[in-house]
Amino acid sequence: MAGKNIKKPVTDEIATTSKDLDIFAGWLKRLENPDPVLRTEASGKGLKLYDEVDRDAHAGAVLQTRYLAVTGKEWEVLPGQEKAGKAGKAGKAGTEERAQAIADFVREVLVNINFDQFRQELLQGILYGFYVAEILWQVVSGYVIPQKIRAKHPRRFVFTMDRELRLLTLNNMIDGEPVPDRKFIVFTYGSSDNPYGSGLGQKLWWPVWFKKNGIKFWLVFLEKFGGPTGVGKYPPGADPAEQAKLLNALEAIHQETGIIIPENMAIELLEAARQGHVSYETLCDYMDRQISKAVLGQTLTTEVKGEGSYAASQTHNDVREDVLKADADLLCECLNDTLVKWIVDYNFPDVSDYPKLWVRTKEEGDLKPLAERDEILTRIGVPISKQYFYETYNIPEPEEGEEVVVARYQAADTQYPVPNTGREFAEAADPSPADTLDALSEKTLESASIDDLMAPVEKLLSSVSSIEEFRDRLLELYGDMDTSSLGDLMQKAFTLADLSGRFDAKER
Repeated sequence: MAGKNIKKPVTDEIATTSKDLDIFAGWLKRLENPDPVLRTEASGKGLKLYDEVDRDAHAGAVLQTRYLAVTGKEWEVLPGQEKAGKAGKAGKAGTEERAQAIADFVREVLVNINFDQFRQELLQGILYGFYVAEILWQVVSGYVIPQKIRAKHPRRFVFTMDRELRLLTLNNMIDGEPVPDRKFIVFTYGSSDNPYGSGLGQKLWWPVWFKKNGIKFWLVFLEKFGGPTGVGKYPPGADPAEQAKLLNALEAIHQETGIIIPENMAIELLEAARQGHVSYETLCDYMDRQISKAVLGQTLTTEVKGEGSYAASQTHNDVREDVLKADADLLCECLNDTLVKWIVDYNFPDVSDYPKLWVRTKEEGDLKPLAERDEILTRIGVPISKQYFYETYNIPEPEEGEEVVVARYQAADTQYPVPNTGREFAEAADPSPADTLDALSEKTLESASIDDLMAPVEKLLSSVSSIEEFRDRLLELYGDMDTSSLGDLMQKAFTLADLSGRFDAKER
């Protein structure tokens, strides 16, 4: 693009916090938290207001579920991609070994501190908007490593207009004191522009508040209408002492099994009648559902009710897994940019590409059925790219010039034999699709263990005296029968039938 006039990009931030009309700074040197709930409801409590949200039984439970979903997963430290320079293959191998050694060092350091505990506490930033953790460094055998990492409540911190962290102290309760570099980890949730973040406390405060007050009125209601209200009647002209005795008798109705009153007085029980189906319990259930949706993105994984709810809860669980992955990625991004980088810088100052902390959020599934299907497809000539195998089975693709293992396919070494030519797989003769399907069908039938499955049925048949008895006792056998072999056979049969149909349709 010679001769094209390309303007230089503007590197300065234009929409700075000092120009934000919604954030009051005035003479203060600190940045005010713009959280609307804190501004109207905190009454000086600040972020301590959201402690009340965490104390709610349901809100605390679903929040803890979200935190533990991340810390309960396996994690690893991936090596960085250091460049070998001009040293060739030997230099590249040495660089890779060094990168792996640095990653192993970081992992060893994290394993030997309270890594899971502080991560769980740091994830409370999801509720508060941000959370802070302090690193207690120590020097061991010449290495600078964390001794422990302690989470700190965010109410103790503020930010400057330049988004720098400050610690509120007795000596500086307004603007806070500056903190050392590489000392505090700040996990921010919900906003890349506002260092205070945008936590779920803004969404959870009102459902928790309505629920708490609804329960308060619910308890008053239960006390008042759980039992009938006593009504005492006294004759005209009764003196105050007699009226007091009657009132004491009414109060005793709720506690005593029997009472006595003068003959000229009467006590009646007044019961309240209500119409409609709305109740305080309905209100509390509704608020709990709103809390679940705000935290987990759905409700059925915590509130499963009625028929067909299992399938629906599985669908909703997919939503929760998306939330889990997002939380894990966000936390890893924060730790990779702070803790991991600081550990490497203190101990390996010449590193250019840092190792990365990564959380495995999805369990590895059983690849055996998929591998059997792929083997069948390749043998009948269905074209499949090599990249598919590398990605599906998580196998690193060999680089150019790298030594690889090439297997020989022998009839005795595979469940689905092919003609043994004694050559490498890449040079093996390809059988016709029809012959391959016939061989696969025969091998499938040979491997079937129907006799083992039917043995209990045959034994029962020989021991009963009538067909009715056989019918009644046959259902009792089902729970003890191993149907896995039958399911495996049916899966293979359906696959072969589908492939055979496709081949016949193609031939015609």
